[in-house]
Amino acid sequence: MSDNLLEIKDLSRIFDISKPWLNRLIEREDRRLLRAVNDVSLNIKRGETFALVGESGSGKSTIAKVIVGLLAASSGEIRFDGVNLAEQSPTAMRNIRRRYQMIFQDPFASLNPRWRVRDIIAEPLRKFGMGDMEGSSQKRVDELLELVGLSAKDGSKFPHEFSGGQRQRIAIARVLSSKPEFIVCDEPTSALDVSVQAQILNLMRDLQDDFGLTYLFISHDLSVVRHMANRIGVLYLGRLVEVSDSKEMFRNPRHPYTQMLLEAVPDLDMTGRTRVKAAGEIPNPITPPSGCTFHPRCPLADAHCKANIPPVVESDLGAVACFKAT
Repeated sequence: MSDNLLEIKDLSRIFDISKPWLNRLIEREDRRLLRAVNDVSLNIKRGETFALVGESGSGKSTIAKVIVGLLAASSGEIRFDGVNLAEQSPTAMRNIRRRYQMIFQDPFASLNPRWRVRDIIAEPLRKFGMGDMEGSSQKRVDELLELVGLSAKDGSKFPHEFSGGQRQRIAIARVLSSKPEFIVCDEPTSALDVSVQAQILNLMRDLQDDFGLTYLFISHDLSVVRHMANRIGVLYLGRLVEVSDSKEMFRNPRHPYTQMLLEAVPDLDMTGRTRVKAAGEIPNPITPPSGCTFHPRCPLADAHCKANIPPVVESDLGAVACFKAT
């Protein structure tokens, strides 16, 4: 058995955002392609929390949706527990699909407002043939509600009768109902108040310890990532620019973009260290810069960076894609 539960190799996702064919013909325009994810490769070990961070538009949520099958990959390979997902039959995928689930960013939008909570949580049980509503499923729903800090009586209510934090607990209970091994968490606390965020994050850590779960945790909040992640991958304009152990990355970031992200974190300890203001904005992904796409914002960039794409170089410290990495 491999230590890696999920393996991604050279994953890309391209969106065709062109105008209709006739409009392009009349206006003499070429097709417009948006490369949201560009040749990303990473491994996630069993039982760990791997975090993906980066600015809005870096491709984090697109990767999450491709992994769980909400979007198709344009190219590349995804292996779950050694199995290539693209080569599986619908019947085999049904069995594999039960083993990984996703927690979405907005807990209200991800819950059917017309269904009672017990039906929402029991839906994966029915989908995967794991119980019936009159017997084992009802008992399982009650157990899950209490597991996430709610009451079994809450099963008769509708989503609008709960607060944002409680709705996210319901979403977590629904995810757990199929007994998954791997959970993709797409900014699961960004829509919640800070005090509620801490409660949900602690709940997720407790569940991970209790059930041996593996998380892909997507966030733009580095303070949350520091609390949750064992390893961190940094995305910039669809490319993975650095992967490192969490403690090592916060102690010694190697890529200039990672350094810029960490400089943006408030210095709550008031250490008095010199701050470097984040420069520029993420470029248009439709017309990305040549060479290293970070070079327009990088204080270390030179002519070589502008003309060439840096390869991902692995070492004992992790992996980094930068000609100037320390």
